Amino acid sequence: MTYSLAKITDLSLSVKLLSAVIGILVIHFGFRLLERRVTAHLGYAAARYRARKLVALAGYVVVYGFLALLFEDRLRQASFALGLLGAGIVVALQDGIASFAGRFAITFSSLYRVGDRIQIGDTKGDVIDISLMRTTVMETGGWVSGDLYNGRVARIPNSMALKGQVFNYSQGFRFVWDEVKAKFSSTSDHVYAREMLLRVAKQTVTGYMVEAQDSWKKIADNFRLEQPALEPTVTLVMSGGSLEFSLSYIVDYTRRTAVKDQLFTRIVDEVVHSDGRLEWASSSTSVELKLTDTNPQRLSTQQPALTRATTPRT
Repeated sequence: MTYSLAKITDLSLSVKLLSAVIGILVIHFGFRLLERRVTAHLGYAAARYRARKLVALAGYVVVYGFLALLFEDRLRQASFALGLLGAGIVVALQDGIASFAGRFAITFSSLYRVGDRIQIGDTKGDVIDISLMRTTVMETGGWVSGDLYNGRVARIPNSMALKGQVFNYSQGFRFVWDEVKAKFSSTSDHVYAREMLLRVAKQTVTGYMVEAQDSWKKIADNFRLEQPALEPTVTLVMSGGSLEFSLSYIVDYTRRTAVKDQLFTRIVDEVVHSDGRLEWASSSTSVELKLTDTNPQRLSTQQPALTRATTPRT
């Protein structure tokens, strides 16, 4: 072994550089082949992703080890110069180093994983990749309603995980509280309205109750939390002479938009078939018609005002 190291040390710099290029290419293609062989035997996308990341990390380690062994004598001779250069690099690349450190923080503190829905700063979406420097997110929201994908891919420096708040929708209690509002006229039957909203909510979200209760129990075992009301609730306030009901409920974070659509569809059907017990609150706006014609005969045929009824709001 010592003899082999001595032979490597005696090589000229040009030969070492050529050997470095050839060695890196051989290692690269070797690990690419290994990656294909390994992932070909894995059926799940998550397992294939982790295997690719593990093989890529092993490849980087082998390359760094190979270069350190090849240029070991040069590194010893230039240790002082490299120290000064390293200090300058640390100052110049502090953001990159922070992102590199953030990668380890994300992994070892389990801030989030591939597949989690997170929000960092103003960016929210599903994590599709975590590299050494950046987290790639398929963004939701923005100019589209609800939590639908908008098609934009966001790449967030890992340092943001150390500097700001990270919201994770997937870890622990994967349910969120959401609400819909329904506004009825003051002559509507408020008792029937409350009963109808609770009935519609239970029909729509009852499938989540057992899973949500089990999920909350696991969190309560690890944290000091009060037991919240997981059943749907309805509250009533007066708003502009109308009855405004707020229906609160829990829902899987991936189903918010779909469940809200189901709720509104059923509420509209219930109002239509309520035999007049429920009426939507509506507002009217009077638009003044400016009369600029001074001809009395024409003025008599003009309408002094127009009334436009707005569509019911839910």
